[in-house]
Amino acid sequence: MNVSASEAKQKFGQIIDSARIAPVIVEKSGRESVVIMSIDRFRELQRLEDSYWIVQAEEGIKSGFVGQEKALQFLKGKSNE
Repeated sequence: MNVSASEAKQKFGQIIDSARIAPVIVEKSGRESVVIMSIDRFRELQRLEDSYWIVQAEEGIKSGFVGQEKALQFLKGKSNE
């Protein structure tokens, strides 16, 4: 579902209800600007991203491209974002 920023502002409660079911894209000046989604979906995406970066760090360590300490520093930085 796409809505304009002004529509999202006017119907914020309805937009939140819709976002619990599926992400809502908010457009500003005719361009997609932000997404409103349920907290469950957001956390799911965070877990997926965390898993991705863990795999990348493990692969870097295995290949010798990056040391374990450097990989841990990188992952700690990602968790602070």
